[in-house]
Amino acid sequence: MLVALVAYTVVTAVRLWVAYDEMVEARGRLLSVEASLRQEGLDASPATLAEAESQALSAQVTFRSARGMLDSEPLLRVAGWAPLLGSQISAARAIAGIGYEGSEISLDGIAALRTLNAMTAEEDGTLGEKLGLFVEAIEPQMEAVEHRLAAIRLRREGIDTRWILPPLSNFVEQLDARLVRVEESVDRYRHGRAVVNHVLGFDQRTSYLMLGLDNTELLPGGGLIGIYGVITFEDGRIVERSFSEVDELYYGWQARSGGEYVEPPGPLKRYLLRDWTWNFAVSNWSPDFPISARQALSFYDRAGADPVDGVIAVDFAGLEGLLAVLGSVEVEGYGVTVDSQNVTEEILARIGKPLRAEDGKHAFARAVAAETVENTLVADQDKWVALAEMLDRLTEEKHLLLYVNDHEVQDSVRELGWAGQVRVEPGDYVMAVEASLNSSKLNLVVERELDLQIELDEAGTAHHQLILRYRNGLDDWAPSHDVQLVRDIMLDGLYGGYLRLLVPPQAELLEVAVDGRPVGAEEIIQEAGKASFGRYLPLPSGSQAALMFTYSVPAAANVSRATHEYRLLVQKQPGIRAAPLDVAITLPPGAGVESVSLDGQVLPDAPLKIAMTSSADRELVVRYEL
Repeated sequence: MLVALVAYTVVTAVRLWVAYDEMVEARGRLLSVEASLRQEGLDASPATLAEAESQALSAQVTFRSARGMLDSEPLLRVAGWAPLLGSQISAARAIAGIGYEGSEISLDGIAALRTLNAMTAEEDGTLGEKLGLFVEAIEPQMEAVEHRLAAIRLRREGIDTRWILPPLSNFVEQLDARLVRVEESVDRYRHGRAVVNHVLGFDQRTSYLMLGLDNTELLPGGGLIGIYGVITFEDGRIVERSFSEVDELYYGWQARSGGEYVEPPGPLKRYLLRDWTWNFAVSNWSPDFPISARQALSFYDRAGADPVDGVIAVDFAGLEGLLAVLGSVEVEGYGVTVDSQNVTEEILARIGKPLRAEDGKHAFARAVAAETVENTLVADQDKWVALAEMLDRLTEEKHLLLYVNDHEVQDSVRELGWAGQVRVEPGDYVMAVEASLNSSKLNLVVERELDLQIELDEAGTAHHQLILRYRNGLDDWAPSHDVQLVRDIMLDGLYGGYLRLLVPPQAELLEVAVDGRPVGAEEIIQEAGKASFGRYLPLPSGSQAALMFTYSVPAAANVSRATHEYRLLVQKQPGIRAAPLDVAITLPPGAGVESVSLDGQVLPDAPLKIAMTSSADRELVVRYEL
């Protein structure tokens, strides 16, 4: 009897292993599909799509076969009643069903990419028009994906992970990670569709206030507003566009209001505006772009301008990125060709030097902006994919920002990561915010580095020392440029930087020092849901300085479970260019690190000293045991 029972168990285990082995093979094919499509992205070739389709169909057949074996094999059906073995068989059936649905999702994705390929091959229609048609055309596939994801989630919830053993448990862990990514992709599509339809005027005709941000004269919300425009969209096309001088808006407001005065924020008044009113050009004092956008709209409305549906802002880095894809642009009337390498300095060189006196001091910048906006929407088909990828990168790096008056659409903008808002999330937080308050373009040459050292104690308090190292590189830049240009845009070479450090609201400031000398904070306030510590830092040409903030954040780490977790979000200020960022974390005595991840990716060897760049928001998660 015992021998028969052992034989029965062995045979059942072998059949279960055969089914598992088939599923591993099928999973490998789906991973191959994912890798090939991820590598080529939206620009996947017909050959790549054909190979991916073949692999997905093969995986589908294999998962169907494994599921059939698990459902129909008599020994496995009987073994399903055994407590531990039954849990393995039940989990294997669920995984086979999940694999089959995953194969279908892969096929739906391939069909969507084929639709994109077909549309880019058609010659009629602009990028904006085709974008709207594309999101409509792939709606059936996306609905099918959502239904399949719901089926997968239901099967996954039926797997009791307490009783399944390796290798099935490893399979489920990997499934969970990939399922989250697929669900996030579908959510991004839904939010993207809402934003495209609204902003590009597919729902109804829309008009947007466009801000040209000069991030060589940095402000917290991206840069000095040098020019502005109004762009009207209908069915994916620009039907009206105009760009104007900011001075015209200012003087129109002052004439209309009889000289209205709006009190500026304290540092802006002390170091730049003095007796002048707060105004449109410097309205973006908040590093939270939705707040800055609403403030710009407030000054815009004061001038009696026509209502708009939201705000689009782009800085010089955004302009450079677009021209890197679009190619050079010949600026009509000026005999000048600008490209991604020279556009910033060509615009700066022509501020205050119009062809005609009546054109205004930013006439050249307005001409470049108008040409670039137009060329973006009517770009050739072979540039569409690269353009879409560049726009996504520029929004991630906060060189292109969007604010929509409609609250539901703005929620989608935020979910896509295009809003540039100060994020409120559990854990620790830091954002270094910079403002140039000496009316010069020195952010073109000022270099900076960030060094953040964090020591965690047993209670979960994080003790911080953040050092911001600055160097005014004008002495290196000036010799290769026209003497008068240097004088015009760099003045006397003194960089007047006002620095704010945004940290969790419960943070306690201990010290502010410059080059090791305590100087204290000029301002300690709460803004955008954070504590804010402010300090002015003058930096003459060729000099360097280190500004250090020492502070502590209680309850920065979650120590309520056996595995403690420390989360740190380092947010990038809108408009500022990437800088080196070094983070070093010291755990409490006796603690052992379990894992370290950066931006959702687990880092090999779990390092506690990490060198990166502040090109975008960075999120660090450290799990440790104590």
